[in-house]
Amino acid sequence: MFVFSASSWEAVLRMLLPQASALHICWMFRLHGFARFVDLAEWLYHVTFDFCTRDASNSPAAARRNTRLESNKVDSVTKKDWENPQVIGRRKRPGHVPMYSFPDVQAALHFWSAGGSWKARTTLPNVMLLNGSWDFILVSSPEHIPHGFHEYSFHDKSWGEIFVPSNWECEGFDRPIYTNVTYPFPMNPPYANRRGVWTAKQKHRVSEAGGELSHLSGWKWNPDVIDSDELENPTGCYRRIFEVPKDWTSEGRRAFLLFEGVDSAFYCWLNGRAVGYSQDSRLPAEFDVTDYLILGRNVLAVQVMRWCDGSYLEDQDHWWLSGIYRDVILYVKEPIFIADYNISTTIPDSARDEASVTVDIFVYESVSLDVDLPSDVVVEAMFFDTDGQRVNRLVSSVDDLMLCSYAETHGQPFDNISPYFTRKVTLTFPVPNAQLWSAETPYLYTLVLRTSTLACRQRIVTTSRVVELRSDVEACRVGIRCVDIHDRRLRVNRVPVIIQGVNRHEHCPRRGKYVSEESMVKDIVLMKLFNFNAVRTSHYPNHPRFYDLCDEYGLYVCDEANIETHGFHAGMHPTPYLSNDPEWRDAYLSRMARMVQRDRNHPSIIMWSLGNEAGCGGAHISMANWTRLNDPTRPLHYESGGSRTGCTDIICPMYARVHTCEHMVREDVLDQRPVILCEYSHAMGNSNGSADHYWECFRKEGPIQGGFVWDWVDQGLDAIAPNGRHYWVYGGDLGDVPNDAQFCINGLVFPDRTPHPALYEFKHLMRPVTVSISGLETQTLPDHLETWSRSNPQIRVRNWLNFSSLQDTATSWRIMSDSGACLASGQLLLDDLRPGTTKSFAWHSHLPDPVWLARWTSQHTACDAPMRRWFLELRTCVTVPKPWCEIGHEIACTQVELPIPLDTAHFVNHGHEPLQVLPNTIRVLDTKDDILHVQCVGGLQLAFHLSGARAGSMASMCIRTTKLVMNGPIPCFWRAPTDNDRGGEALSFCVRWRNSGIDRLEMVGGAPSASSYGPGHEGSLQLSATYRLTPSGTTRHNASAVEVKINHNVFCDKVVVTIEATATKKFPPFPRVGVRMRCADHLSSVEWFGRGPHECYPDRKSSALFGRFTSTTREMHVPYIVPSENGGRSDVSWIALHSQSVNPASIMGHDRPHPAMTSISQEGCVNSATAGLLVSMPHYSVAQVSAQHHALEALCTASHTHELEEMADAGDGSVHLHVDHLHMGIGGDDSWTPSVHPQFMIPSGDLWKWSFTLVPILATNDGFVVHNSSQRTSHDAAHECKPRTQ
Repeated sequence: MFVFSASSWEAVLRMLLPQASALHICWMFRLHGFARFVDLAEWLYHVTFDFCTRDASNSPAAARRNTRLESNKVDSVTKKDWENPQVIGRRKRPGHVPMYSFPDVQAALHFWSAGGSWKARTTLPNVMLLNGSWDFILVSSPEHIPHGFHEYSFHDKSWGEIFVPSNWECEGFDRPIYTNVTYPFPMNPPYANRRGVWTAKQKHRVSEAGGELSHLSGWKWNPDVIDSDELENPTGCYRRIFEVPKDWTSEGRRAFLLFEGVDSAFYCWLNGRAVGYSQDSRLPAEFDVTDYLILGRNVLAVQVMRWCDGSYLEDQDHWWLSGIYRDVILYVKEPIFIADYNISTTIPDSARDEASVTVDIFVYESVSLDVDLPSDVVVEAMFFDTDGQRVNRLVSSVDDLMLCSYAETHGQPFDNISPYFTRKVTLTFPVPNAQLWSAETPYLYTLVLRTSTLACRQRIVTTSRVVELRSDVEACRVGIRCVDIHDRRLRVNRVPVIIQGVNRHEHCPRRGKYVSEESMVKDIVLMKLFNFNAVRTSHYPNHPRFYDLCDEYGLYVCDEANIETHGFHAGMHPTPYLSNDPEWRDAYLSRMARMVQRDRNHPSIIMWSLGNEAGCGGAHISMANWTRLNDPTRPLHYESGGSRTGCTDIICPMYARVHTCEHMVREDVLDQRPVILCEYSHAMGNSNGSADHYWECFRKEGPIQGGFVWDWVDQGLDAIAPNGRHYWVYGGDLGDVPNDAQFCINGLVFPDRTPHPALYEFKHLMRPVTVSISGLETQTLPDHLETWSRSNPQIRVRNWLNFSSLQDTATSWRIMSDSGACLASGQLLLDDLRPGTTKSFAWHSHLPDPVWLARWTSQHTACDAPMRRWFLELRTCVTVPKPWCEIGHEIACTQVELPIPLDTAHFVNHGHEPLQVLPNTIRVLDTKDDILHVQCVGGLQLAFHLSGARAGSMASMCIRTTKLVMNGPIPCFWRAPTDNDRGGEALSFCVRWRNSGIDRLEMVGGAPSASSYGPGHEGSLQLSATYRLTPSGTTRHNASAVEVKINHNVFCDKVVVTIEATATKKFPPFPRVGVRMRCADHLSSVEWFGRGPHECYPDRKSSALFGRFTSTTREMHVPYIVPSENGGRSDVSWIALHSQSVNPASIMGHDRPHPAMTSISQEGCVNSATAGLLVSMPHYSVAQVSAQHHALEALCTASHTHELEEMADAGDGSVHLHVDHLHMGIGGDDSWTPSVHPQFMIPSGDLWKWSFTLVPILATNDGFVVHNSSQRTSHDAAHECKPRTQ
């Protein structure tokens, strides 16, 4: 009888549990917020943690049993600070709002009226910036730091230099590491070091064959193998010499040393004396250094550890980067100073009421031998409007200041600090006729606080004493607003708002986590330009200046605590493993409390987040309770644990589908919480398909109130290839292990903030002005124009703004034909359209009669270019400049296709004259090289393969001696996989495509089953081929196959291609059904009619309006950091490739003269500067097209943009043109499951039939005219040419 040993059980559990819980169970439970199943998954995780993750001390449970790690049992007093979760700082001051220490009231007013820039702050007289060049050395661990490096007299001449602020990995020391879930060190809390090597079951990055993304790759830690190049816990030692003004150390003034951000833990010394210790990489650490500062030369030394126990709370799907990456500031305050102040506002309940502002002000006075009783002090509050006019002033009395306990001030016990007299005063004053703050109307007042104290100062030249008034001045901007949840709606100023949000990591491609103020402004301005109104600071508090800018420009902020423990996960479900450990409680609570204490005065912050993907345990309950007690003015947000726990006031699922959100709303009607997705529409590469499905739901104005797109910026880092080309790197490119490859490349903008095409989609979906027309609400048009026009159609305009009318905008309209001509235009007066309202008006009262316009157009348009489609466009633009845009910026555009007239003869003129050509002759030459050459008297020359795998396909197409097509069109069913195609493990589209062989289809037997050529219909030459495509290497007769029949009908001036194809049902959904062709390199200028101007796909095309556009093959390529399918344009009627040196026909009004309809044979000399190619789809048929210099094979092979460019340089410069009858959507609900919606898939088993026409054109030809002419009736074509074989 076989008996499982303990090791066998361990192996089985380690293999099965992660797989079972990861994607198939926990993720769906998490999406739906099924609390019981979440609890079950967490319980299983705790029970099996060591089996799932054990790898030679790779788990806490294993570590506790491991005799090699007896240090786990050491008393906490003897633990190192960076390995002790109960130590979160030593001598670190409590959290508080940013301090500026203004010299007087006027300086404060001037500072904020000028914008309060970070640069201006560092030039204030009481502030010293310690940024700049520091001496620096990096060692392998804290145990290897230079002995006595912090001493005043230490000699550091052998050290290097580093700029502060920066991440040392971005300055050439050590290497960046990117992981999404996996910790970069073996899991053994509270210890974080790397003594050993990492290995993986598979290469976890994009392979040369376009490999698949995996969340279950199995990185494993081997402590028995030592890598001499691996640093155990890289530790940076910094030194900086500075001098302070003489008066900074006199008259009892207090000096404070502020580190805005250090990753991950650090000690600091001043003049050889220990100042303190801190961890928490995303919040400030401040120390009172009054007793350490000396006149003259001061030496500041800092020791920074890359890893600490706090690193277990910072597993946040971004680059692990280290060092002093935010500013270092020294500032001084008066002996009696404002230590903190909290602002709250109320808005009036009615027009007769007034808004009010309440300020709790905390005043500190140091206790010393000379000061044993608190001094008399008064506090003055002055409130100014945006013009600098004082609105109110209030002065406390001495008796108003009351002594308060430390716990009352800070809400919980933190580190003990120097003894202070702590007093509090509360001042409340009304604000008449208050201007309220919102993201649309970010009106800011300025609050100035001043303490006044009588102080004695000894005269220097005499023995007399002088009594003078000493003041400490602080100030900030204030927005008056309120936030609440009422009737299942999140409200700002008692108005429900839809969150048009995006998640944002702090990221600079050059400097890593050091983000300049200019970069912050650029991000915020871009968000405003593209109609975002909210940002989530994923997944940590941002630089304090960012919140100032959000206040100023107007963005709602979800401020998130610096907590994520995703590495403790059951599959994809984070567990509260550490949250339920009492030793970690203060570490959790400190991160939440200090964030609130720093940021609470910002009106832009409308909700607090307890962090991200850290489960929901006891520490989270403490965090929620503390925050609700200390700031009841904002709701709480927290997704982990099922998105509907008691720790959140908002149901905030992550990547829940629309039907899931609707289920959450219906499931418990008594739950009064709104639904706002904390993350949705994963923007990884070419993505964000079906985002319009979400916005149809959001704008139903129910409890589902929007969400935050994931995410803002591709987190690529700058790199230079050996050939000198710039590109961006991602996980694994820098030798970093473990890594999660390109999973950090999932933004709406590139690292340099160039927008992805998907950003335009969200701008359109979130546009503040929408238009609908009765009878035209669906994609199905009425049968004819006349009946619709007689129905007195109504135009309905909706203002989606919550607090602004359209007074500062102008809305214009135009009616456009499919030639690109503007038929009529005008303005709509919408100034009086109030916030959140709709205005309806009759078409005939404001726009011309469409029936009359159609007939008038047909009479005044050249007969050789009849109009077949027409559209109404309405555009709303800004008429008053704003801080984030100039006059003329377009905030909204809507396009509606109009019905065609019943009498189409007045609209679509079929009676135009055909192109004039010379006597009609086609000559066929059957050569010995198995190439059939065809010559037309019009100058068109063609070559077709007669045998082999390409038999029946075109070998070339020329006009005279100028080559247009070098190969094709040939059927194409494969696309370069996108990141979404790769996501989903074994169920991913990419895996299924490759397993079925769609990527390697080849002709059975190496030749067509049937091929022929001869006279065709209407006098053409017809070439036909029928063949069967199966995956290469397939030998079975019943293997999956694609049957293809392709016909070429050659006329004197064009080639009509017709294709029929069908695939066996054994295939998965196809990525595309179309053709590809290789065109001459000079055809690099592109013109088309269809959707544009930017890239679009079947499930992401709402923002791409119909029009006539021009571009180049280089511009049409979208350089996604990981190359993939890109550059597509949807619903294209025709596309023309011209020489780069030729400007396509200009688009003018309806009365413009059309270019002469001259055949190529009449032009005489034809060269590459004048010849081009037009691909025309049949009327009322459209295609998905792309044209670029990168071949499909190169897009599949390259893993970075510079590799793609190298391949293009090595090639012949051909233009690769794809014309697809069908193209699968790109998906984007997430990037780890197959997320393309069914209606955008291409199922196998159907019969696909399509056609298009290839027409050589000249620079003087109008593509629209040629397109219409190529669609001549059979009667026209029959008289066109008579083939003759030779």
